[in-house]
Amino acid sequence: MGRTMAGPEQPGKRIDYTRPTGPPPAPGSPAVPPPGAAPGTPGAPADGPLSRCGVAYTTYAITVVVLVIAILVVVFVVKNDARVSIWLFGSMQRMSVAAALAASAAAGLVIGLLIGVIPQIRLRRELRQLRKAARGR
Repeated sequence: MGRTMAGPEQPGKRIDYTRPTGPPPAPGSPAVPPPGAAPGTPGAPADGPLSRCGVAYTTYAITVVVLVIAILVVVFVVKNDARVSIWLFGSMQRMSVAAALAASAAAGLVIGLLIGVIPQIRLRRELRQLRKAARGR
């Protein structure tokens, strides 16, 4: 159940991503549980599936939360369609609350994405320099 990692440091090293179901057996005890051992006892098979944790599940959970928030924003915008006067960059504009809320949500999304991209640009530049240095050796 392991994956093969091919890297310059450890070519062909296999990593086992499975989790143990209980504490390790004591020295001198049999590695295989006796027949009929109750699930949950050391060395016995687990009753349920292994817990799944990792980057993929975290990303999935964050995506679901963001989609729920986006749907709530859309519902809030649609329900608030009254026309009001809004000060916009030095002038008074008459527009619906829905348009103002949608514009502010879009601006917040763009600003948030830009703030998130800035560290990635720096990290990619550092990674590129490290790769060049590694090739030069």
